[in-house]
Amino acid sequence: MKKKKIRLHPALVFLILTLVIMIISSIGSILDLEASYYVVNEATGDLTTQVVTINNLFNRTGLQYLISNMLNNFLEFAPLGNLIVGLLGVGVAYKSGFLNSLFKMIGQKVPKKVLTFLTVLLGIIFSMFYEVGYVILIPLAAILFMNLGRHPSAGICSAFSGITFGYGANIVVNRLDSMLAEYTSKAVSILDTSYNVNLYGNIIFTIISTFLIAYLGMIVTERFIIPKLGKYNFDSEEPSQSDTVGKKEKKGVIIAFGASLIATLILIYCIIKGLPFSGLLLDLSKSNYVDMLFGEGSYFYQGSVTIFSFMLIFSSLIYGIRVKTIDDNRDLVDGMSYYLKDVASILVLIFFASQFCLIFRQTNIGLFIVASLSELLNGMQLSGLLLVIVTFIVVAISTFFVPAASTKWAMLSPVIVPMFMQSSMSAEFSEAVFRAADSSMKGITPLFTYFVILIGFLHIYNKRKNDVITITDAMSLMVPYAIAFTVLWFIIILGFYIIGIPIGIDTGVML
Repeated sequence: MKKKKIRLHPALVFLILTLVIMIISSIGSILDLEASYYVVNEATGDLTTQVVTINNLFNRTGLQYLISNMLNNFLEFAPLGNLIVGLLGVGVAYKSGFLNSLFKMIGQKVPKKVLTFLTVLLGIIFSMFYEVGYVILIPLAAILFMNLGRHPSAGICSAFSGITFGYGANIVVNRLDSMLAEYTSKAVSILDTSYNVNLYGNIIFTIISTFLIAYLGMIVTERFIIPKLGKYNFDSEEPSQSDTVGKKEKKGVIIAFGASLIATLILIYCIIKGLPFSGLLLDLSKSNYVDMLFGEGSYFYQGSVTIFSFMLIFSSLIYGIRVKTIDDNRDLVDGMSYYLKDVASILVLIFFASQFCLIFRQTNIGLFIVASLSELLNGMQLSGLLLVIVTFIVVAISTFFVPAASTKWAMLSPVIVPMFMQSSMSAEFSEAVFRAADSSMKGITPLFTYFVILIGFLHIYNKRKNDVITITDAMSLMVPYAIAFTVLWFIIILGFYIIGIPIGIDTGVML
């Protein structure tokens, strides 16, 4: 008789990993492990050294910290509030029938592979809004694939891959460009105070990357993910490809789209500056428009999940009233709570994942690894193509332990940027290499805060009710994307380096 394979619930795995990290922190502290990295002094432009030591949390103080901060770790964990707000809109859109009618109408006209391509592409574009993609686009992708008669988890994977592995790409300049330019400017001042970092210095690179990554994401989804997931057994309540859309529903979709267009125009007016009563959602204290729209103080960026969620509610309400699926306010509220009934298991995951991620951050283990890699890179006498290759590898490894791009670039840019400039390569090209390598590994690390969202949504559509979706299950679905996208990102970087075409407006690979 075969022994049943033990498959630990991811919540328990996160708990175990939390304890393991605390033990490792104790060992690192006992060994007095430390590493240093450079920081640019904004006042003088000089380099100063910051020392990173590992904090021991496997002691009396550490245990007290863990116990006393469990609730705060959970409540302040980014995915929690965004998930709940995002699912309010998705719930109404699904329960009213708006999404099912819309996606079936689209599915009748557009080939499935094209829709997979568009799902990944939208994931890349929506990565500029970050949380919106994870809590709204991912469930929408699952519903789209169901209406195509396909496994909803394939939609989840394709959307997640676009948002995460395509984070460094986009078709417009956004928050990532502004953040990179800020730290790059500080690093550039070490060698040349007159060098002005071009905010649009990566735009050609990112636009080309966007469409190449979307196409590759479609190939990986169609050839590897969908066959691996197998056939999906639809419940009676779930939409399938056999359902049809009547004339009333089609008219409802058209009317809802018209109303949504008006709402979208109002939203656009609120993010335009300089017109009468415009700029309501902008941070007008900033000097450039990118920071006004995507900066920390931007009302649009801060409220992006709420804005997109309520846009969905508005469209679905118009549709529901037209086709009589929403008769009163109770139907509306029931729709808002529809998806939240499935969120209980995700909340358990978020509770334990939040402890793991924040305890890991508190130990400084991730910063120690990045600082150590920074020291290693700085000690190498590299130039040209070898510098590009080693930098890509260093950033990719760093991303597994510190997924946050801003934290890594703040630590690595004072080393990487001067090395690139001394090798006659532009500072903007160092940004391109960083963003490519950063995007390559982000989607397979459980230290990434939104990785738990992937597990949670996969669990919702798991038909193996006596089994669980484990962390390794989620990672195994992402590994084909990680391998394919890492290779593609690297080829894109090499292509720009070898061919020498511009990477941005008035910006090339070489100085």
